[in-house]
Amino acid sequence: MEKDNLTVNELVLIGVGGILGAGFFLASGLAIHTAGPIVLLDYAVSAFIMSEVFCALTEMIVANPVDGSFRVYAEEALGDIGGFLSGWIYWTAGVFIMSSEVTASAIFTRFWFPRVPLWIFALLYSLMVLGINALGTKNFGTVESWFSTIKISALFIITIVGILTLMGLFGRTKEIGLHNYFSHGGIAPNGIKGFFGALLMSLIPFGGVEVTAMTASKTKKPQKYVPIARKYIVLFLTVLYLLSIGVLLGVIPWYKVSTKVSPFIKLLSFTKIPYIDSIMNFVILTAALTTMNGAMYGVSQVMYSLGKGRFAPTFLSKLTKRDVPIYALLFSSIGLLIAVILSYILPKDVYEYITSATGFVQFFNWIIILYTFIRYRPMLKKKNPSYFECQKSGFPIRPWLTIVLISIVLLSTLIVPKQAIGLLGGVLLLCIILVLFFIANKFDLFDKW
Repeated sequence: MEKDNLTVNELVLIGVGGILGAGFFLASGLAIHTAGPIVLLDYAVSAFIMSEVFCALTEMIVANPVDGSFRVYAEEALGDIGGFLSGWIYWTAGVFIMSSEVTASAIFTRFWFPRVPLWIFALLYSLMVLGINALGTKNFGTVESWFSTIKISALFIITIVGILTLMGLFGRTKEIGLHNYFSHGGIAPNGIKGFFGALLMSLIPFGGVEVTAMTASKTKKPQKYVPIARKYIVLFLTVLYLLSIGVLLGVIPWYKVSTKVSPFIKLLSFTKIPYIDSIMNFVILTAALTTMNGAMYGVSQVMYSLGKGRFAPTFLSKLTKRDVPIYALLFSSIGLLIAVILSYILPKDVYEYITSATGFVQFFNWIIILYTFIRYRPMLKKKNPSYFECQKSGFPIRPWLTIVLISIVLLSTLIVPKQAIGLLGGVLLLCIILVLFFIANKFDLFDKW
């Protein structure tokens, strides 16, 4: 099977599927409660950050489309430590993201089957995602495309329902209206602290652009289609997120938005549609499974790249006839199994701290990607001066500005107690990965593998 087998439409849907997860449907309520209506600015800043990271990735991918993408670029631009850190940081964060999504999927499924133990659903979904990824890139792309279509359509319908509710089609109450943006304490009822406190929660729904980067090298004509896909992905997500949150704030006062269940269920309740809870639960379940599926693809590709690049045992770089890194996939599945077991053994709050720490680690990797881009771009231009330039102006100011913004987002977690603990956990994970690098380097394990 040839590698370049994904169409531009599949790449767009994979990109949206890897980014639009259950986190947006569930965590948006927490972000709104923290910031109030000014949360729209939080999401706008997050959209800009995601766009700039994606722009940097796109430019490097088009100039040098290779398996492993950003990890390979980090190694070439920053040396062994860059390749090792970028790969293992992404893999660690991805495994914990998968475990949180599969745990969430099991909880969503128990909505219909409350007597079935959670671990049964978690096991079934893990096997399902493992099977999908074992089928190869083309089949992975097809499944992701279908899942993504469901999520995009659902969010689009939710937004339309919200607009019609604002117009009074489903009945009008005094609480519904544009005055919700200015009443109840103003645009920023919790002040600047609320704005900064919601930054991480608004950036998390934009995480996952790395999966698109890794599938892009398997796209037909990357130079032509990858830039097109990037524009559509950024446009879709930015418009959908800002419009849906904006409509939600107009229908429901910010302080009444639920932080326990998806706030969009409350919005849809105005339509009096039968079984709306089950419909919304299915949409969120689909979102969680798609994110988990994309994360599994991403971590197995990175583990394959690590094995190929001397930073993990070489047997992990073995491919099947379907172009699947089967041992890297199985190794990542073991990591998923351990993480799922931890999710059931550890107290709920402790596990929440671990998953929030992976959010910190994931965005720290964005800093590595941007710094790699700053160092790597001059090297690429020497090799191929005519290659596609995403950042035709503003280099290197734009990537440096984005690095500063991501740093502000990460430091803003110190304002929120639970997020602050996640920050400390993320720093600890980074230190562990750094120590492992120096140990492996000291004992020449890179050459022995």
